Amino acid sequence: MLHAGEALRVAVGPTPGLDQVNLFLEPFRMPVLMFLSGILLPRSVAKSGREYFAGKVSMVAWPYLLWSLIILAASGDISAGRLAEIAYLSPTYLWYLWFILVFYALAYPLRRVPPLVVAGAALALRLVLPDAGRPGTMAFLAAFFFFGAWCARHAGLVERAIGKPWVLALAAASAVTVGVLNVAGRDVLYRGEFVWGAVGALGVVCWIFPRLRANRATAALEFVGRYSIVFYVVHLGPIMVTLALADAVGLAGTWLLPLLLVVGVGVPLGLAWVYSTREHASVDLLFELPALKRRPVVTAPAVRRSGA
Repeated sequence: MLHAGEALRVAVGPTPGLDQVNLFLEPFRMPVLMFLSGILLPRSVAKSGREYFAGKVSMVAWPYLLWSLIILAASGDISAGRLAEIAYLSPTYLWYLWFILVFYALAYPLRRVPPLVVAGAALALRLVLPDAGRPGTMAFLAAFFFFGAWCARHAGLVERAIGKPWVLALAAASAVTVGVLNVAGRDVLYRGEFVWGAVGALGVVCWIFPRLRANRATAALEFVGRYSIVFYVVHLGPIMVTLALADAVGLAGTWLLPLLLVVGVGVPLGLAWVYSTREHASVDLLFELPALKRRPVVTAPAVRRSGA
C-alpha cells in the first residue's frame, strides 16, 4: 500500500484516504518488521559461528546485493559511486536488509549480553543522536530488533502482560495516539520520545495473532511470512512497470490502485510459490546462495542406527 500510494502520488497526485492510511501506519511498519526479525535471533545465535554467518550471507547479504544491483540497473543508475553505496549506505529501498545485516553482525559477539540491555542502549543512543540521518534511524530500529529477541526468550512473561485488559487498552491507545499524531503532521517517525506508540502497536499485534484460528487465511499469512524476502525485494518492480505502462497509454489515475496492489502482491506470490517448490535452481538463486548453506553429513553408522 505504501509503495503503490507513493508511485501514484508521483504520477498523478495525492490519493485521498490512502495517504492518510499510510501516514497512520508509518510509525509502526519498520519497528514491527524489525521486532519480528529479532524474534528469530535466539534460535540463530544458538548455532556455531560458521553456520550463523554463512546463513546470514546466504539468506540476507546475497539477496540484498543481487537485488540492489538489479534495482540500480533497472533504474539506469549503476555508476561506480552508486555501486559503492551498496556496501555502506544502501541506495535503494532494500535498506531494511542492510540494517539487519548490521544488527546480525553485532548480535553474535553480543549473544551473551541480555537483549533487553542492548535494546535499552540502542534506544538511549537514539535519544542523543540527531533526528535526521541514518544513524538515528538505525539506533531506533536496533532497539526493536533486540527487543524482539528478548520477547522471544520471555514469551510467557510477554503473553501474561498483554493478556491484562488494562495493558492491552493502554497499548492500543498509545498506538492510536502516535498514528494520529503522524497523520496530523507531528514528526514522530523513529523518534525515541515516541517509542511508546510503536511498543503499543506491538502489544496489540502480539495479542491478536496468537488468537487467530488456523484456517486458509492464517495459512496464507504463514506462507507470506515464510517467504517474506521474496515479497520484500520483488514487489516494487511490478508496481512501477504497471504504472509506467498505464501512463504511456494515457490511463494513469487513482483508479489504478487496486491493480497496483494486485500486481504488487501477485507477482511476488507467484515467485514465492515457485521458490517454495525448490525445483528451480535459477529461482532459488534469486533469494539465497545455496553454496553457503550447510548440508547434513550422514555417516554409515548413523544410517544403520536410523534404519534408513
